[in-house]
Amino acid sequence: MVPMQADNVNMSVHSKSLSLFAIFLLSITAPLLTTNSQAQMVSDIEVLHTAVNPNNNKTYHLLSPGSWTESAVVARALDGFLTTIDDVEENQWVFNTFGSFDNQSRHLWIGLSDIDDEDDYRWHDGTPFHYRNWGVDQPSDSDTENFVHIAGTNMGNIMPGTWNDLTDDPQYFPVYGVVEVGDAVDYALRFDGQDDHVIIEDEIPELTNSISITALINTPDSTGIQFITMLGDYGWGLYINDGELAYSSQYSISQHPNSNRTILEDVWTEVTVEIQENIGGQFYIDGIPAGEISAEDALIPQGDFGSNDCYQSGEDCDELFFGKMGAGCDCNFYYGMIDYIVISNIEHTLTWEFLEGEGSFTDDSTEEFGGEIDGASWVMPDGTLVAQAIELFSDEEVYEISGQEGDQLLFFMEVEEYTRNLYLDVYFAYDDWDDWGEYNFDAYFAHDYIPNPWEYDDIREDNYDYMWVDYSWPDEGIMWMVIVPQTDIDDLTIYAYAEIADPPPSLDEMTELVNEIPVTSQKINPSRGAPDEDRVLHYYVNAAENLSSLTIETYGGTGNVDLAISSVTVPDPFNSFFGWEEPWFEDFDDVGVIGGFVDVDAKSDWSTGPGNEHQVALYDLSPGIYYVTAYTYGKANDFTIVASMAFEPDNIEPEDAIELMPGIPYGPISGYDGLSQYFKVNVPETVERLEIDLSDGFGEASIFVKLADSPTTTDYTHRSNSPGAGDKIGFNDPTPGTYYILVNTEMVFGDVIITASFTDRYVWQYDGTPIQLFNAEEVSGIDAPAGESMSFFAELTSPGEFLTIQTFGGSGDLTITATGNELVFDFEDLFDMLEEDDYMKGEGRQSTSSDFDSEPVTEVSYGEGTEQMITVDFPANGRFDITLTAIDDISDVTIVAVWSYAEFIDPVPEPAEIVDPVIEENCREIAESEMADNDRDGNGVLSADELRSVMINEARLDFAITDSNVDGEIEFAELLQVTCSCSNELTSTFEQLSPYDKEISIEKLSSQVYENKYNFFEIDSNSNRQISRSEIDILILLCETTFDAFDGDGDGVPDIDDAFPEDPDETKDTDGDGVGDNADLAPSVANDLIYSAGAILAIGLLAMLVLVARGSRRSEVVEDWDSDKQYNIAEQMLGMQESAVPNPATSVATNEAYDSVNNYPTDFANDIPFNDDSKLFEQLISQPQSPPEQLLGMIDVNGLETIEYPVGSGITWQRSDPNQPWSRK
Repeated sequence: MVPMQADNVNMSVHSKSLSLFAIFLLSITAPLLTTNSQAQMVSDIEVLHTAVNPNNNKTYHLLSPGSWTESAVVARALDGFLTTIDDVEENQWVFNTFGSFDNQSRHLWIGLSDIDDEDDYRWHDGTPFHYRNWGVDQPSDSDTENFVHIAGTNMGNIMPGTWNDLTDDPQYFPVYGVVEVGDAVDYALRFDGQDDHVIIEDEIPELTNSISITALINTPDSTGIQFITMLGDYGWGLYINDGELAYSSQYSISQHPNSNRTILEDVWTEVTVEIQENIGGQFYIDGIPAGEISAEDALIPQGDFGSNDCYQSGEDCDELFFGKMGAGCDCNFYYGMIDYIVISNIEHTLTWEFLEGEGSFTDDSTEEFGGEIDGASWVMPDGTLVAQAIELFSDEEVYEISGQEGDQLLFFMEVEEYTRNLYLDVYFAYDDWDDWGEYNFDAYFAHDYIPNPWEYDDIREDNYDYMWVDYSWPDEGIMWMVIVPQTDIDDLTIYAYAEIADPPPSLDEMTELVNEIPVTSQKINPSRGAPDEDRVLHYYVNAAENLSSLTIETYGGTGNVDLAISSVTVPDPFNSFFGWEEPWFEDFDDVGVIGGFVDVDAKSDWSTGPGNEHQVALYDLSPGIYYVTAYTYGKANDFTIVASMAFEPDNIEPEDAIELMPGIPYGPISGYDGLSQYFKVNVPETVERLEIDLSDGFGEASIFVKLADSPTTTDYTHRSNSPGAGDKIGFNDPTPGTYYILVNTEMVFGDVIITASFTDRYVWQYDGTPIQLFNAEEVSGIDAPAGESMSFFAELTSPGEFLTIQTFGGSGDLTITATGNELVFDFEDLFDMLEEDDYMKGEGRQSTSSDFDSEPVTEVSYGEGTEQMITVDFPANGRFDITLTAIDDISDVTIVAVWSYAEFIDPVPEPAEIVDPVIEENCREIAESEMADNDRDGNGVLSADELRSVMINEARLDFAITDSNVDGEIEFAELLQVTCSCSNELTSTFEQLSPYDKEISIEKLSSQVYENKYNFFEIDSNSNRQISRSEIDILILLCETTFDAFDGDGDGVPDIDDAFPEDPDETKDTDGDGVGDNADLAPSVANDLIYSAGAILAIGLLAMLVLVARGSRRSEVVEDWDSDKQYNIAEQMLGMQESAVPNPATSVATNEAYDSVNNYPTDFANDIPFNDDSKLFEQLISQPQSPPEQLLGMIDVNGLETIEYPVGSGITWQRSDPNQPWSRK
């Protein structure tokens, strides 16, 4: 544990200007502050030797012995400082040059000390402390040892050339000071061009009559408008305008004068503008005139324009700004570094040299006009961040780190050779969990240079509370990390850990693999329980030149061998993966292959699995030694291993393009990210079609083609970007000439054959039938006019990891859509699995497709022109329908679908058909169910306690309201009355028909059977014949309950007083014969007497009819039958016949028999009603009853709503509006 106080990390020390002032004061007043003997000691120090460092061309002096403080005073008198060691080369030069000067070993003072703040080391000249070369166990923890020297001889375990801290004037050996001649470190401010700026709120002197503005700047990008400085609200100022200098002379930027020369980028440049008011002016770049300014433009505005922003805010807007336009606009920010700014006229000179080097405040040279730094970073002249570096050590913590928003907290860690993994864990230690999420920081990483927000190798942004970073096989050197708090932070902890691999064995302990020469009869045959070293064979490859790829392959023999290659040290399969078992490791065969593509930057590659057929490869290799390990967990016998080198090709420049002969394959070729290979083909006039095809091989490659000139990845005529290495370009009627071909990749490809062919003209034909796309097989040459659509489809037999559909090549503009199903995780299955006993015991179970459902998905392509793409993550098995629509005319377009099947996921069953919701329970059935479920004592009524369990539409019933007869118990009728109230009936009906509160058609609602009466048209507010949830809620509020549970037949007479409670036409039975008074011929006479008399009369009539029939002619018989018919009808009208309905079959048989004997037509028999209806007379003379208003009909050609009612009657009704009553047609 290495505790570090917050102020240490904040590097809170005296400003550079104060430090330098103290040094000068010390050098001036040293004779006054010391005794005569001490002053004599300073004056006695002399220069013993002078040398110039050829690496930096600086002069160094070796001083005679003295204390560190005395030597520092002398160094200032020599126009220098005690030396600053910037790197290992400078350290070695100083040690070699002065450590043994004049054949005498010497300890050497350097300019490093922590005299101001313990453990916060600073260089004498103010340079940030980055490089270090401490001896073993140094620096010490002593509070008195604050000054650093280079050891000239062995000091215990401190080796010569390393650093050690001492007291100021050690008495046991002399120390010689080393002076480095030169100025103190020069700081600058760097602005990000987005919002960084400096604001000086102190009121500066008013500059009139004349003004001069000078700044030393360095910008990497001079485009656009970038203000170096401006006064107040559109006042005077100096800025860059697309590389030229410009002066702010008035409000309108377009009217400002510009220089006639431009500045250079990435170069320190002094820029100046001088103005004589109303006379003229001049621009200067590095002291050279760069354009005159006319008298009309020689104005000096005082920044009081009165812009809208300033007027509305009510602020003075008189501040001086560096790095932005001014108070009137948060815009036109400066991008780059500023070393100093000088603003002056005859009376005043204001100078900001930015000497502080840290903090959020900067002063001018008079310390009267201070500026607040908002976002800008302190940097060295070379752009390096100014920050004191804190070293991190493996398996140790640095804690109690604090910082303010915008600080640059610098850390570093030495990465040793053979470092397998480097981990960095950064987190906050919370005493109160309420603080969780309060802090935020960004982190920047770089190898062997200090990163910053504009230059870095890696970044982790928006880290709240916690950050984890790990690097596999990081390069040897220094890993730098800069943490930039986005909020004030406190109590941050950093933990680092480095895992170091063993160095490789000597080459004579390994077998060399020579290019394309197999090494046969290899075997690994360890005994049971053999150590790990008996399970491996080590090989090496000595690459003498750059390689495109190095491939190692094993094959043949028996058993099971695995294979690995590394560019750092011998692969160690028994320690690399933290002891995981081989079955797990087998799931990750080909470590260098990620998502089906090769990782070009991988420093190792692994291939595992059953058998001896394995291959590993590394790409883009420099000369060196590469290590190979063959290993086994069992045994492997008689296998062969061979190395194959693919050398860097010769056609990496356009002028070296290889000419392809038509129809003749060339290859194989391979490539990697950053490698370009050029080919060409000459096309004569007679060629109808040119095709360029990549075939076979693996990886990812793209083709770029251009006529008469070499293409690039951004400048080309034709391009293919099909997934994989099997790309193809083809087009009709190529212009005669030489076509140049670029084969490029952002990944890796290998074993690819390239062929240029002249073929017959290709004509696309499409008959409207959907075309099936097979996995990774292209369909090319697609042509279509604007507006035409074509159908394709892909069929997945199993769920996939991804499905990609893309078009490319040719010309035009198009879009594609895809419709299918994608997988969604079924959390119910997950929860069921978690509840299983086996899972809770730790046994678990294999996750299968039962954890997934599917749902429909429709995707629309994105891209430009013909280069369109659709990606579906986790597509379900089944068909994906694809539609290609030409926005503009398209020609020679290619479409391809690529998918990868997912392991361990079984096909998802086809989704069941959606069932249209129906009414499962009407209000009566709900009441019956609730009554049966809650009548616990079975007495046919509900008590108050039993009623509390009743839920109607998820609401409990109020006992007082439900008990309408106030008898202290709830009868079924009372429960039914509440359940079938209009509000409850509407609620239950709508929720059953629309469980997701979607709209329901009026037709569907009207087709249901209700206890109450409703008019759904009245609430159809938008007249769309659909009823929404909000509309039904309105009806629930306004409806009136017409249902009466105590009047079952709805005739207005309560059931208790109704002799016929289920017959709405009858309420009384005066004579008690079971027939209601309305249907009784003689309500006061029993029907039995009437029926007896009727029977006797019928017998008499029948006898008379027989006699008449025998004695009359046919015509007379017919007349008699007509009379009988009429008489019989009269009897029926009088109710003299029984009402029983005869058997239809008997009636038909009798009629047929009678007709056959008498040869009478049978039609007349149908005119005789055999049904006895006591109300037949009323039906004959009365008008038909009109249909209910809520019944819906059909719309005829005239726009009228019509209906047949009753059904089958032939009577048609019509109306013009659903709110009108029906009228007979």
